[in-house]
Amino acid sequence: MNVDSGHPGQGGAEPPRILRSDREAGELTQLDLDLIEQLQLDGRVPYAALARQVGVTEKTVRRRVSHLLAENYIQISAVTDPAMLGFGALAIVLLAVDGTRSPADLAEDLALLPEVDYVTVTTGPFALQAEVICVDGKELHDVVSDKIRRLPGVREVEILPYLRLHYQEARFSGVRADGGPTGVRPRALDDTDRVIIARLAANGRASFRELSTELDVSETMVRQRYARLVDSGAVRVMCIVNPLRLGFRSTCWVGLRLDHGAKAVELAESLTQLPAVSYVAITAGRFDVLAEVVSLDGEALLKVLDEQIRSLDGVRELDTWLYLDLHYKALQPRQGPVSHHASDIQTV
Repeated sequence: MNVDSGHPGQGGAEPPRILRSDREAGELTQLDLDLIEQLQLDGRVPYAALARQVGVTEKTVRRRVSHLLAENYIQISAVTDPAMLGFGALAIVLLAVDGTRSPADLAEDLALLPEVDYVTVTTGPFALQAEVICVDGKELHDVVSDKIRRLPGVREVEILPYLRLHYQEARFSGVRADGGPTGVRPRALDDTDRVIIARLAANGRASFRELSTELDVSETMVRQRYARLVDSGAVRVMCIVNPLRLGFRSTCWVGLRLDHGAKAVELAESLTQLPAVSYVAITAGRFDVLAEVVSLDGEALLKVLDEQIRSLDGVRELDTWLYLDLHYKALQPRQGPVSHHASDIQTV
């Protein structure tokens, strides 16, 4: 699914930086879309190579990418297993509202919580879903009990703890570079790899020279380790962007229940083979597997649901919740007892 420089009310830190996705902010040009597409393939591609790929000058590329970053349309960051950034407990929290506030207003409050990195306003009995990223189970319990349940407008809360975040594919074109899955999966890594990933999560284009100095190793070693991390699927540095901002207006959560005797891991892996699936988690609770499906319109979504997902082995039934609104923060490493990753919110 796709994580900072301050949280409002803490030591005078600057307010959250909203990543632009509203139509009033201005339409993205075709060049912008081409740049985003290439940066989703590789967020570290040199500007000179990027200029050749999109057919403009390097100066123009630098100016447009700087504009997209400065105006909060995109972020370039590492997509990785949250455990690599210090997070050991994840869950989707389903929220029903009591009618005293609009779901959109409540979503804005949820998105400001430092432990929440993804908030969707959707159709269905639960008007909102929030992905909560915590250090451990106790913190997850405390966040849900002491923060989320107490927000004005919340009537009911249900937690779907992740047993495994199985797959993340934050590229939304629906066409994979090599014809196969390119997403991120959990991997066992050593401390040096973790430091590299954490620094690239904070700044996806940080130089290998800076990393080598910090780690007191050669630049060549950092390059080799990074290449191995990418090849193994442990991390991808890429452009993070809100799918709704790119026109994928029929994006939804799909909750799946298994047939008797079916295995959640096998179903989760089958879902990773579908280009429209960007996120797969194996959960406890009312659903066995939760997936995010990104599609342009209702016809495309219907085709994915009918022809691809419902026919998978092990699927007994599914529920879908279509996104009406989305707030999205790129995951950053936990810094001390309080996470400061409320500064990168994308909203439609």
